[in-house]
Amino acid sequence: MVDLVVRNGRIVLPEGMITGEISIEDGRICRIAVSGLPKGDQEIDAKGRIIIPGVVDVHVHLYDRKFPNREDFASGSSAAAAGGVTTVIVMPWDTPIVSGPCIEEVIDLGCKNSIVDFALHAGNMSAETIKKVPEINCFGIKSFKAFTCDPYQMSYDAIEELMCYVKAIGGVTFVHAEDQKVLSKGIKALKRRKDPMAHAESRSNEAEEEAIKKVLKSAARTECRTHIAHVTTRQGCEAVEKAKEKGSHVSAETCPHFLVFTREDIERLGPYLKVNPSLKSPSDRAALWEALKNGAIDIVSTDHAPATKEEKEIGWTDIWQAPSGVPGVETFLPIMLSEGVVKGRLSLEQLVNSMCTKPAVLFGLYPRKGVIQEGSDADLTILDLNEEMKISADRLHYKVGWTPYEGMRVRGLPVMTLLRGKVIAEGGKITVAPGFGQFLPR
Repeated sequence: MVDLVVRNGRIVLPEGMITGEISIEDGRICRIAVSGLPKGDQEIDAKGRIIIPGVVDVHVHLYDRKFPNREDFASGSSAAAAGGVTTVIVMPWDTPIVSGPCIEEVIDLGCKNSIVDFALHAGNMSAETIKKVPEINCFGIKSFKAFTCDPYQMSYDAIEELMCYVKAIGGVTFVHAEDQKVLSKGIKALKRRKDPMAHAESRSNEAEEEAIKKVLKSAARTECRTHIAHVTTRQGCEAVEKAKEKGSHVSAETCPHFLVFTREDIERLGPYLKVNPSLKSPSDRAALWEALKNGAIDIVSTDHAPATKEEKEIGWTDIWQAPSGVPGVETFLPIMLSEGVVKGRLSLEQLVNSMCTKPAVLFGLYPRKGVIQEGSDADLTILDLNEEMKISADRLHYKVGWTPYEGMRVRGLPVMTLLRGKVIAEGGKITVAPGFGQFLPR
């Protein structure tokens, strides 16, 4: 008798949706059938709801010893699980993850406290740490974060050298692309202003376009797989699309806050929408949705990076003193279901590809993660596309107690999350103890 059978679900498979059932043994999917699977030790009736692979969020900031009041593995992974996310790749915040002791510290904390499975990105890389790539790779890390701008700026030449080392280990260079020279001009022109809009206006479309084009030239020369973080502009989308047409090994992401908000929303939410890169125009937002639909943008991730209310509030009087970043991992799937699928911008299959399958493929987790098929981990998220919710921070698991989506009505919610065949969240409540999550070496 198998451990678990999930019955009466509308299952999203690589070849399309079927109405059927899934049997699970030892944390893995062992059979998928339309009907007739033998009884399991446990049974779940999906009640005709949709079953998708557990969401894979490849860009989250969950831990930094400098910021214990912002987020940690227990709170951040609980938020992920409640929101239908079963796997995260943890990005460095400020403290670098480039040395053996630091890597071991983060892995140990994650194994003790995480609800969901996790992998790590190395970073933030510098010219001095490029040669550490092979050593870092020995810890099961194959992706490396680099910045073209402050506060962790690497020169374009140094990033190209990094790409050579990353290519040699079959990894991915993950780049925050805003050109520092262009940014410096914008900041210098607006520094005397302290209002929240000054920060957004200082980070222009030109800064993103210029950096992406330069990074993509290096990617073409080195033939290194390169991933562009959080694209925000029409020009950025076009640059990525052109590079793909030329055969470059490039991928790109955007984030829910760039698909929902524009600079106009800063008038209302001020420093709570201070993010890097900054929010752009309604036409840029429309271009992001189109690029996501046509594949120029490959995936969506959250860049989950909370700051406390006290830290954000400073920005009403001096925006330059407030930290950048928003919490987003728990609202990730509801936002994308409501704004994408329900509103007809994306098909359900496109959503699954951009939030489950493609992230796992790009970052070396597929086919263990990101897909419902025999042999894969039994990471399943059960959805109710008719259920509605008014987003409220009171219902979320973040340490910081706020969300930029406060008061927003969404339709389409995760109602149950399974990780390796175990229910880890149901109805927004966590059902396992911290430490159920596992580290995923790649």
